[in-house]
Amino acid sequence: MNQAHGKKLRVIVALVFFTLTTGLVLGFDRLIPAVIRDAVLYLQFVPSLLTFASAASLAAAGFIVVLLLTLLCGRVYCSTLCPLGVLQDIAIYLASRFRPGRTRFVYARPHTPLRYGVLILTLVTLLSGSLLTVILLDPFSGFGRIIADLVRPLYLSVHNLAANALAVFGIYLLKPVEWRAPSPVALMAPLLLAIILWLSARKGRLYCNTLCPVGTLLGFVARFALFKIRIDQDACTVCANCSIACKASCIRLKTGTVDFSRCVGCGDCLAVCPALGIRYRLSAPWRGDPAVGTDASKRAFLGKTFVYLAGAASLVPLGWVWEQAREANAAVAGPPAHPVSPPGSQSIARFNQTCTACHLCVSACPTQVLQPAFLEYGLSGLLQPRMDYHSSFCNYDCALCGELCPTSAILPLPKAVKQTTQLGVARFLKESCIVYTDNTACGACDEHCPTKAVHMVPYRESLTIPEVDEALCIGCGACEYACPVRPQRAIYVAGSPLHAAARKPDATPLKMEVREDFPF
Repeated sequence: MNQAHGKKLRVIVALVFFTLTTGLVLGFDRLIPAVIRDAVLYLQFVPSLLTFASAASLAAAGFIVVLLLTLLCGRVYCSTLCPLGVLQDIAIYLASRFRPGRTRFVYARPHTPLRYGVLILTLVTLLSGSLLTVILLDPFSGFGRIIADLVRPLYLSVHNLAANALAVFGIYLLKPVEWRAPSPVALMAPLLLAIILWLSARKGRLYCNTLCPVGTLLGFVARFALFKIRIDQDACTVCANCSIACKASCIRLKTGTVDFSRCVGCGDCLAVCPALGIRYRLSAPWRGDPAVGTDASKRAFLGKTFVYLAGAASLVPLGWVWEQAREANAAVAGPPAHPVSPPGSQSIARFNQTCTACHLCVSACPTQVLQPAFLEYGLSGLLQPRMDYHSSFCNYDCALCGELCPTSAILPLPKAVKQTTQLGVARFLKESCIVYTDNTACGACDEHCPTKAVHMVPYRESLTIPEVDEALCIGCGACEYACPVRPQRAIYVAGSPLHAAARKPDATPLKMEVREDFPF
């Protein structure tokens, strides 16, 4: 195949995967066939690895496919299947159009101690049961948060503006969509995007070759790839086109070598070589990839790696320390002792150990009750979705979050099972209820409880007051959302560390599906 054609094929495949992934996170999952949706998520490295670790099933072994692909021809995952990698390529392309001549790249020495220090730190924290490093650095999850927390609100704002503008002229092609303004913790998404765009425009794929643990791991595997990009010294005219086009800055013309551990398999160098002096060639994988342009001796390398690790490892215990402090504070301060994890997560501990905060579920949730956590789960659960009942509730008939979760942190639940899964239990604070404080009839929590776990009982004179049947409560949060008391609701859901099974209600449950400006 012509080398330029190979690059075009790679670009087409990359754009297809990028578009599908973006559509999933934007909330268009119902428009994408399930088989295609599952295929896209199956090949995402970290989600697949975590799913395999929890399920031990080859049906979740997409990361093995990626490793085999890397052993065959290098880090093509980084330029084809990884949405954050494709986003960087798009940024580099646009920068070259708006700043012609200023996006020329040159060979740069590898940041080897930093790369492997970040990888080792990620593995250590992962094995210790904390996903904080993975949450912050996993490329798929980072891309998901950029789209879910930044792009999606912008899209919905434009959609509603267009719908309202068309309605003025009597055109009702678009239906306004209700959406919540992003929480302050979602500001991490634009910060990550700004870093990615700045690094891409100025330094190419530097993020992939310094801070991305997936890129470093695949780079190590790529050293033993069967096919590698190599410079043909006999054909090379030293025109430097390949080095200038290399966004990974890994082609060193001075020695005629390519640091294939940093090569992302984009094919840009192959497409610009006029003499076919650089090409994919069969290699001797058992020899590995020789060190290219190392900036220090082995002793210096080990020393720098130790310094990086020593500084970063000091952050590892913070998640545990914060968790203990949160538990102690909850014991003194009272409600709620635990946050509420999504249905299908089985337990808070399991959820915290498998969720990478990609926010696919946040976008898919029709009532938008799933919102990024700040420190509700502790530091190690930063950005993982939680049930925010102050602003919404969990729809009794909905289980979309489990259908989309790529890491199995939220397992898919049949509707009947989901409707009896107890995420937590409602707690009633009589002293805060307006029936008690104002001698006023209310009953909003009873009206909106789908299982009638919250029901009104005689109080005094003609008034009634809520009572909770814990065996019926599923912790959906409809009562907490409907309660008019502010700031602390008179009824709230205390999350269960371990999800249980509630008793099935005798009567037909109330379906609370229509969102209102005020629920009663």
